[in-house]
Amino acid sequence: GKLIYDLGNRQWNISKLRVLLEEILPRKNQFRDFEVDHEFPTIGRKIMLLNARQIFSKEIGTQMILLAIEDITERKKAEHEIKKLNKELMNRAKELEAAYKELETFSYSVSHDLRTPLLGINGLSRILLERYSNHVDAKGRQFLSIIHSDTQKMLQLIDDLLTFSRSEHQQMEPSDIDMGEMAKAIFEKLKSIIPEPTLLLDIKTLPPARGDQSMIRQVFVNLLSNAIKFTRPKGAGVIEIGCIVKENRNIYYVKDNGVGFDMQYAGKLFGVFQRHHTADKFEGTGIGLAIVQRIIHRHGGQVWAEGRVNEGATFYFTLPRGQKED
Repeated sequence: GKLIYDLGNRQWNISKLRVLLEEILPRKNQFRDFEVDHEFPTIGRKIMLLNARQIFSKEIGTQMILLAIEDITERKKAEHEIKKLNKELMNRAKELEAAYKELETFSYSVSHDLRTPLLGINGLSRILLERYSNHVDAKGRQFLSIIHSDTQKMLQLIDDLLTFSRSEHQQMEPSDIDMGEMAKAIFEKLKSIIPEPTLLLDIKTLPPARGDQSMIRQVFVNLLSNAIKFTRPKGAGVIEIGCIVKENRNIYYVKDNGVGFDMQYAGKLFGVFQRHHTADKFEGTGIGLAIVQRIIHRHGGQVWAEGRVNEGATFYFTLPRGQKED
């Protein structure tokens, strides 16, 4: 026997609600999902979702209004937060894109502006050593050798940094990879460059994987180069390459009987410029394993290592299984 607007100390006397019930509903018979934002005197600001239709009640014998009011205040707050986060993420994505472009520009600058003078220094120091070494004393020859050696290290560092940068942006072209053939070919090539007469390779059965050929080749090059390098002090080096098949992924590993490492440093092995051994004992720039990790992560896989001091190390990486195998 009362108007809805009079209920609860007239807190429902909302102008939008009056328009809906008195003007829109009589003409359209119903309305759906209409939002009303209102400040109530006791419960504060609420956002309500209104649905209404005209119905006929047989018991009462007259037209009535079936009105549903849903409190969606918290939902709207959550939606607002999501929109805010999405906007922040979009801005962050734009910043990252700009940073990547700057990094690419820097990479090209490094490639051209730094490599050119370093190549000149490297070449000239080599010529001085070869042609004019008899014109300088022993100390002078030592200085030239250091210049030549250090410029070669700098050039290698630049090449590794560029490879690390490209591994993030390089377009991936997935295909089935014969992992056994690839590993064997890379090992033979590395062995010819770095001759180790007592080095043995044991390749277990390697099922095909799905990935980018050039990127996975880089993974094998880096892991096998490390294995060859760190087995050198052992004299009789043995490298084993194998695979553990698990569900829809293959866990490949490269195992060696080299100098190994302390497991407390395992988490740092894959960081840029992280070296477990000093440069005077083992050559390298400290970027190889970081490249491996980035490539495997881009394939949706994981990479980790296990080792013991003077007992060798094993490096694991996961890849999706090849379609031929399936």
